[in-house]
Amino acid sequence: MSRALHDAKKGYLHSPVDDLEPFFWVAFWSVFFNKHHTGAYSDEEKDIMDYLVDGQKGRAMDTYSELVCDDTTSNIGRHSQAVLDDWWTKVRDRNRKWSKEVLRGAPKNVGRDYYPPHFHRFALEGVADALEVLLNHWDEEMIGWKSWAGPEA
Repeated sequence: MSRALHDAKKGYLHSPVDDLEPFFWVAFWSVFFNKHHTGAYSDEEKDIMDYLVDGQKGRAMDTYSELVCDDTTSNIGRHSQAVLDDWWTKVRDRNRKWSKEVLRGAPKNVGRDYYPPHFHRFALEGVADALEVLLNHWDEEMIGWKSWAGPEA
């Protein structure tokens, strides 16, 4: 679930980013709880895992954004960082654009027919964003996944 939807108050307008962001969180969770990972996690990574288990996505992301990958960071964390960084940037930017263009940029007294075209456009652009991130990192991080996921992967 997106953080915005999770924290939403009555009257919140569901956005396509609310549907796209969970895919990021599943990937994020998968990096830190990968059953094929055989090495140690750094203290910061363990904190991220604790925050995720507690449902504190904001704290997990804050800790992750400060994570400096070095010799204490897990292999999977080091190899996934660029993908996750780029993907989170796309999700965050898409959400900002939704707020600016659709919510704050809506004409006064809009009807129900105003939102569906915007919703569909942003949903498709969000899918394109995710695919672009994967394509941009395919050779770098994705092809070598067996080397850091473990022998059973």
